[in-house]
Amino acid sequence: MDERQQPDPDSPQDEARVSARQQRLSAARRERRARREASEAREDSAREGARRGSAPRRGLKRSVVNAIRQIPSYIRLLIGLFGDRRVSPVDRFMVIAAAAYIISPLDFIPDVIPFLGEVDDVFLLMLSLQRLVERAGYDTLLDHWRGDPRELEDLNLAGIVAAAGFFLPSRLRRRLRKMAGHRD
Repeated sequence: MDERQQPDPDSPQDEARVSARQQRLSAARRERRARREASEAREDSAREGARRGSAPRRGLKRSVVNAIRQIPSYIRLLIGLFGDRRVSPVDRFMVIAAAAYIISPLDFIPDVIPFLGEVDDVFLLMLSLQRLVERAGYDTLLDHWRGDPRELEDLNLAGIVAAAGFFLPSRLRRRLRKMAGHRD
């Protein structure tokens, strides 16, 4: 009979290991919450500027238009991530769902409406990519990305989410966030 020692849950080494893991998880949760709150604050300030009568900043539209131009590259990225074993099965499903939504002509805002038809696609796509960066890691996405790596940085993704969110009704933004697995 093989006599292996079972770890003692009360030993100082195991307690320290568990404590370190809990601290890492807690720090990751705080970081995700701070990023989400910063993104929502940018969206709120953009909407507040529009309520005061100022026209939307050209930069917001430019950010969204640049992302729309990149949609074929993002679709290739999602297809590459679907086959990657480092991506969890749940996230693979999210990848396929996001790609299907983008390709499908049936959207919340039909794609036949110039600019606005693609804004909901970009919003959902960027939320999905943010989720993948958090879960699968930035390096995993870079392995499949053919463009400029700066385009996949978290701050850039959050900026595009905020810019696209500016053009969407709040109810639709909430629905798309829920579809992408983000909590409000």
